[in-house]
Amino acid sequence: MLDAVIEGGLIVTADGARPGCIAIKDGKVAEIAAPGELLQAQERIDATGCMIIPGLVDAHVHFREPGLTQKEDFGSGTRAAALGGVTTVMVMPTDKPMTTTPELFAEKRAMGERSAHVDFALQAGLGPSTAHVRDLCDLGAISFEVFLADLPPPMLVATSQELLRCLQAVAATNRVAGITPGDDSIVAGHSVADATGRDESRRAFLASRPAVAEALGIARACVAARAAQARIHIRQVSASSSVDVLRALKSRDVSAEVTPHNLLLEEEEILRRGPIAKVVPPLRSRADLASVQRALREGIIDLVATDHAPHLPEEKALGEEDLAKAPGGFPGVQTLLPLMLTLVEKKVIDYARLVAVCCEVPARLFGLFPAKGTLRGGSDADLVVLDPRKPFVIRNEDQLSRARLTPFDGWRAPASQVLTMLRGKVIARGMQLTSERCGRFVRP
Repeated sequence: MLDAVIEGGLIVTADGARPGCIAIKDGKVAEIAAPGELLQAQERIDATGCMIIPGLVDAHVHFREPGLTQKEDFGSGTRAAALGGVTTVMVMPTDKPMTTTPELFAEKRAMGERSAHVDFALQAGLGPSTAHVRDLCDLGAISFEVFLADLPPPMLVATSQELLRCLQAVAATNRVAGITPGDDSIVAGHSVADATGRDESRRAFLASRPAVAEALGIARACVAARAAQARIHIRQVSASSSVDVLRALKSRDVSAEVTPHNLLLEEEEILRRGPIAKVVPPLRSRADLASVQRALREGIIDLVATDHAPHLPEEKALGEEDLAKAPGGFPGVQTLLPLMLTLVEKKVIDYARLVAVCCEVPARLFGLFPAKGTLRGGSDADLVVLDPRKPFVIRNEDQLSRARLTPFDGWRAPASQVLTMLRGKVIARGMQLTSERCGRFVRP
């Protein structure tokens, strides 16, 4: 007998939508049956009038553990993910200390296994030294993260020679190198230290992160990847000039992501709201938004990831009069799905493309497909049931991240989440978590 059957709904995958019944056994999708087919199951879930999509896969989150757990940890971050319909997260290495050695990787995995509410993978940090790449690969690192800007030595990969050496080492493992693009020589030439006053400090921050620095970093990474025969994934594309570089240089071994905020929020939000909207890369112009939206629709940008980067409200408040005093970043893992539904409502993408960029493509690119990212026989029964008849409003008071404050407070989504399943277990119903921690470490 089956454990559960979800019937009456419209099943949406990257290939399109069709009515059907999802049969679940031992945490897996046993089969996709025809509507009305009689299946014996211990539990029947009526999804009439609803859509069923795979659980989302967020390929870019910062959960701050170890070392910065006052901001977030695996428990709080994955609770937010579960409530947002994200059933798999890939956790960046930028903690204290950074995840750069086999010992630190093993310790971080144990932290996640003790407290994660959704499945998680770990990304390893890679600086100029490549000594631990093979061992980290053997331990299950899902990617190796290379930073061309915004980190101090010894993690900053500052020269093209260092970049080539990193990519050659990653290519030998057949893993992906995540690239945070930029050019520190340009960013360093735009000081915010002399800005005085509320408005001037906000304008100075925007000027300190010119789009050309991002575009140059992407170009350098694409050329180096071709020379090293490496697969790379470009993080946080935010500007039309970056899209132009990708159109010119992108190959099948290059993928790229964009965040929901760089798809939906304009730079005026920083001028108007200050620290709550401060993020790196910054919010861009309306023309930049249109460019990255089009690139996402056309496949130049492959996936959407949140760059969930929580900071405490009191840390953000420090920058109210001087933005330089506030850290950059805000929570995103709980609001990913509502914001993607907003993009569907705006006709930027359709439901199939939503599933592609938030479920299937990240799972494929990082080696988790078909266990993750789709609904088919043999896949993990990770899914979200959505009710398009009931709009949903994002509210600060509902956020489970320790950051609590989102720049999307008050935004309306055209559908609400009925339930979320992880490997066949209901982990959330509506706005309530329904299970204890049950997340597992996953690897390619």
